[in-house]
Amino acid sequence: MKSIELARALAAAMSLRLPGTAGKIANKMRYIDAKAPLFVRGGIIRSIESRRFDRVYAVGVSSKSRSMPALGGILYGAAALRHDIVVSGNQVTEGFQDSRVDINDMNFLDASERLAWKEYILVYQLLTDLLDSDTKPDVIFVDIPLLVPRAEQSLSLAEPDVEEEWRELIEVMEAFWQRFLPSIYPNDPNGPFLVSLQSRRDLNAAVLNALREKGPAGSPEAISSETLDLVQSEWVQLRRVGVLRFLRGALRAGHRTAAYYYEALGRQMKRFEPRTVANHGLIGFHIQVGLRTPIWKIETVGAPGQWNSEALDRLASITAFLTLNDNPRMKPLPLWYAEQLVMMPREVLSNYLRSTLGMLKDRAVDRAWLEGVDTMDEE
Repeated sequence: MKSIELARALAAAMSLRLPGTAGKIANKMRYIDAKAPLFVRGGIIRSIESRRFDRVYAVGVSSKSRSMPALGGILYGAAALRHDIVVSGNQVTEGFQDSRVDINDMNFLDASERLAWKEYILVYQLLTDLLDSDTKPDVIFVDIPLLVPRAEQSLSLAEPDVEEEWRELIEVMEAFWQRFLPSIYPNDPNGPFLVSLQSRRDLNAAVLNALREKGPAGSPEAISSETLDLVQSEWVQLRRVGVLRFLRGALRAGHRTAAYYYEALGRQMKRFEPRTVANHGLIGFHIQVGLRTPIWKIETVGAPGQWNSEALDRLASITAFLTLNDNPRMKPLPLWYAEQLVMMPREVLSNYLRSTLGMLKDRAVDRAWLEGVDTMDEE
């Protein structure tokens, strides 16, 4: 059945609205083009220094998960993979590789959040093994946030199963940060960078929000007073244009934003977990390495006074140096390898389900229990 009247209404609406929509967007883009040079001169948008490093030992850690309804609940599988590379001049050498896997079942209660927790645990297990080793890399990239955001914290912690899994996650993460926070840059000047690189979630113009809220105290880098005044005076117009749209329009290939302190974004930071690193502090900035690479959000640990522009430029240069190709799907090489190699195929869960059903039909589990009872009776 076709709705001719609806098709006509849609065509009419498109014809009437199209010029206005195009004009509105064009007006916003002209505003961005006019203001962007002011933000560049004021220090909010900065160029990435092109550097060549003699040798960089880098590690990428990525995770994936999958789930399927089964037996009145959810069967899930989560995997995390670590991939090491060494870049010396123009030569790339692949090194050590390690992985962790978790397969089990759960109920439907807050399943998406709990599945994310499983990935966090596996990633932090790999990070613990990595920093326990004798040889430390120069930089470690992960594709999960360093803190569990409010969106991934369950509202059902009163339920025993959910509370137990949440407690396990917090214990793993807190144990990691309490042990290794002092040995990670900048707390240890010779320690590795631990970097969360995100390309899809949490992309926003946070640096503008931080500067509006805290002024020069919102960033570890020098921002001109004229630009700080501009952010305050133009905030309504920036909101109307869209701060994210402004970021995408002002940021160009080979550039990054000034860094910002997470605590400058408001009290919400204190509600993130784990508390050890939330109370210590994080910094972040956005970066676009190439013409075709997306804008990435970089976050790492850092309290006020620990970072300066020189160290941030070095981190940005290493990130650009390890991004060998200008491609929409490209990331720094060790993280790209890790994301390509980590997998949790649906066939694995299907085979696991068939094996579980087979054991239930054969009563193999019941026999195992009975064998234990027989052994106890004989003793």
